[in-house]
Amino acid sequence: MAPRRRETEGEERASGKRGDDRRWDDRGGDEGRADEARADERRADERTPTRFALRGLVVVSAAVAALVCAVVLVNYVVMPIIVRRGDHVPAPDLIGSSLVEATRMAANAGFRVRVDTERPDPRYPAGDVIHQTPGAGLDVKRGRTIALVLSAGIDMRTVPPLSGFTARQAQIEAERAGFAVGEIVDAHTDRVERGRVVGSDPGAGAVIPAGSALRMLVSLGPRADELVMPSLIGKTPEEARLIAEELGLTVRSVKYERSGRRVLRDVVVVQDPVAGSRVVVGEGVTLRVGKG
Repeated sequence: MAPRRRETEGEERASGKRGDDRRWDDRGGDEGRADEARADERRADERTPTRFALRGLVVVSAAVAALVCAVVLVNYVVMPIIVRRGDHVPAPDLIGSSLVEATRMAANAGFRVRVDTERPDPRYPAGDVIHQTPGAGLDVKRGRTIALVLSAGIDMRTVPPLSGFTARQAQIEAERAGFAVGEIVDAHTDRVERGRVVGSDPGAGAVIPAGSALRMLVSLGPRADELVMPSLIGKTPEEARLIAEELGLTVRSVKYERSGRRVLRDVVVVQDPVAGSRVVVGEGVTLRVGKG
């Protein structure tokens, strides 16, 4: 009986040992899983700062980029516009002002002036501004120089001698001297050949404003002798022709027309010029003769 009991006790001890081993293995497995969980948490904790750092870096980079863009926009777009608006002002209107007054007005607006030239202008007295560059009202940077043209007053010219020229040549000479040709008057004279200019009004040497119109006198040649036209009515065509030629007149035409009165046949019934009118030597005469 004693040996059997010892076997039983040995089995119980062995069984208890196996139970202890199983409990140990269970405890070991739980602890292993817990260790693994803690390791995962540590690894997650280690990765979290890295993610936060990357996100922060992206945010900071974006902010820096936005700041740079804002600075560039302000420096190169906004500020130039503001500065330009403040530095550009309308050019003052200097037309019609004297040089002294124009200089003062320009200085008050922040500009300088420069006289480029002078030219005649009948609208403004000598010394007044008649043109400016840049023009009045244009936006111009302060400190710029405004170029001025001053009036030289009325352009006075000397009338050239025109006597002896043909009317056309005289007109060319007058225009070349800065004048226009106005009225042309014909007159008889034995001093100047027919068709040539006798003189002008104002005459040669007169100083008058440029553009003035000159009145020209053109020769018709020597004046012919004037006479009173005699009556040729009732004369035969041959008699009328003889009378006219004796006076220096020329019978240009003789026309016949029917007449109902016997006494008027073959004689002059109409003449032109009429009797009593003034005619000159060489003038033509027209006759009408009655016929039966």
